[in-house]
Amino acid sequence: MSLTRAQPDAMVRFYYALLGMASIFAAQLAEQSVWRLQPTASAEGARRAVSGTSRMRLLIPTIAGCWVVSTAFLAIAFGYICLTAHIDFAGREPLCLIGIAVASLLSCGLGALVGSIPGRMGSDSRRGLLTAVTCLLSLFAGLYGQPTMELADSVAKAFPAVTWINPVCLFRDSIDLFYSVYYYDALAPFALRIAAGTAMAAVFLAISVAFMRRYTHEHL
Repeated sequence: MSLTRAQPDAMVRFYYALLGMASIFAAQLAEQSVWRLQPTASAEGARRAVSGTSRMRLLIPTIAGCWVVSTAFLAIAFGYICLTAHIDFAGREPLCLIGIAVASLLSCGLGALVGSIPGRMGSDSRRGLLTAVTCLLSLFAGLYGQPTMELADSVAKAFPAVTWINPVCLFRDSIDLFYSVYYYDALAPFALRIAAGTAMAAVFLAISVAFMRRYTHEHL
């Protein structure tokens, strides 16, 4: 008798965390695109700033385009994991794709937040900041082998809220559905994590809009 939908495997968890890390790295696209909208970033950004177009009309299409592109590439990576690495998603592949779309939205929100931070921080500095955050958060998601998996389990057991605050952990649970779909028949845990990811993305995007509105002609 099996208590799970599929046979548990340590390599499955590794690929889940790897997909979560890839989702976070998708934030680089949104960060670069939003950064170019700033008047201090380039001549194109300066022209847009003085054109009279609202920051919302500039920001929303940019983030939407980044979301579509990153979702498409993450879906391709997911297909590779399924077909080439032969990782079992317990027959819940359609739900995994929904999770990928939400994770991509959250990544774009994070990238937009970093890209819209006020100041003259250059593109390389912002990219380095995102990379450092991604690597650090992936450590607590158990990406770097068995010792870090044990560390992630220990931290999650001592501080359960960390799995909701850490986007990589949230991605791991919603994309690959290791906990919410792989182990549970009910969809309530999956829906709860999808809602949490969407809410976090909304917060990031709201902060990004607030940062973009602070830019005036004085910054040119």
